[in-house]
Amino acid sequence: MFRTGAQFMFIVLLAGLALMYESRQEPLAAWDNTFADFLAMHSPRGGTPAPVTLVAIDDASLGGHPWPWTPLDFALFFQAVLPVKPEVCAVDEVLDFARFGLPDEQHRKLPQYEKMLRDIILTAPKNLLGSELGFPEDPSVIPPLQEVPALRHITGAADRIPEFTVIERQPTENFRLSSTVGFTNLPRVYERASAVPLVLRYRGQVVPTFPLQAVMLWRQLTPDDVVVELGAHIQLGKDLRIPINDTGRMRVDFGARRGEFSYADLILASEQSGAGTPPLVPIERLKGGIVLLSRTDAAARTVPLAAQRMGSPGELFAAAIATIQKQSFIRRSPPWAEGVVVAAFMLVSFRIPRLKKWLAVVIGFVALVIYAMLAMAVFSRWFVWLPASVPLGAVLVFVLLRLVTPDSAGRPRRPVIF
Repeated sequence: MFRTGAQFMFIVLLAGLALMYESRQEPLAAWDNTFADFLAMHSPRGGTPAPVTLVAIDDASLGGHPWPWTPLDFALFFQAVLPVKPEVCAVDEVLDFARFGLPDEQHRKLPQYEKMLRDIILTAPKNLLGSELGFPEDPSVIPPLQEVPALRHITGAADRIPEFTVIERQPTENFRLSSTVGFTNLPRVYERASAVPLVLRYRGQVVPTFPLQAVMLWRQLTPDDVVVELGAHIQLGKDLRIPINDTGRMRVDFGARRGEFSYADLILASEQSGAGTPPLVPIERLKGGIVLLSRTDAAARTVPLAAQRMGSPGELFAAAIATIQKQSFIRRSPPWAEGVVVAAFMLVSFRIPRLKKWLAVVIGFVALVIYAMLAMAVFSRWFVWLPASVPLGAVLVFVLLRLVTPDSAGRPRRPVIF
């Protein structure tokens, strides 16, 4: 039976070292990633929001403009935001209205509405439209190679990047020729979307995804200004370096502050601003930034995001863009910092054998609360997240040991008189 503080410290040391290794493997790695998302969303932040605004097509907006949308609905978005002079107007929907399944009455008016939308898009400074990569229905038939905004400066093992052989969905030619396309593909199999791909491969060419292309347009960069070092970073120009893994994915900071309001509120605020009255939402913040129109209604929430909630791809893209703009790149703490955590809980466990069982449980709980507050402070200062499985496992070890140890452990026995 373990009765001394030194024995407790030794057991906590062994458990801490084992957890330091296992926390980088599944399933503990998923728990630690969830804790990192919790820190990102609840740690105090300062400064101004990132210059990106998500205009949400939510359920209330669809009440007045039912899906599927016509080009007229998208034209209203551009008419509302262009007077504010944003740097980039982005729409992650694929503007191919032949596949929208419009009713017959709206389909007859489609050419007129498309011309109206195209004329408005031509007046916008920079446009980004969604597109999707995929695979041919018949693998033996290889379609012609299409021109894409490929990146040329690539180092590392590019075969780790997901590759596609066709452009499965893209805007019609009228919209595509007057805009830039960004690929919106997301991994099909995942538990929580804590990372977003920034590069993909199309027929051997490395291409930027929707969020990376949006930042490139915002910073006025061409593909020649981008250097990709897989497993390390993506260099945008001379002063922005985005950390990525070997598959080209970036960890998303879901706590990065950004703007967001609904499509219906945007249309109303635009009308109020034109009438000279104070707008319902601060649309003046759109100036010089990125404005992303995307669905966030219940039917579009198909992506498992942080905080155990479902979200839409547009919410993930907006959070990724804000992460890059704010440069709030989340990093895991180095091994020496986790070793300090283990040592701290070893010191806490030294006095546990001499305490009452209920007091040991209280001390373990208080230690975890203090650790969570410390982890929030570290994250707010350096965007470094401390692990959750290591301290939790250490507390469980010394609390359980104390619960199975007699109350007399560590103290001299009193004589029993019969």
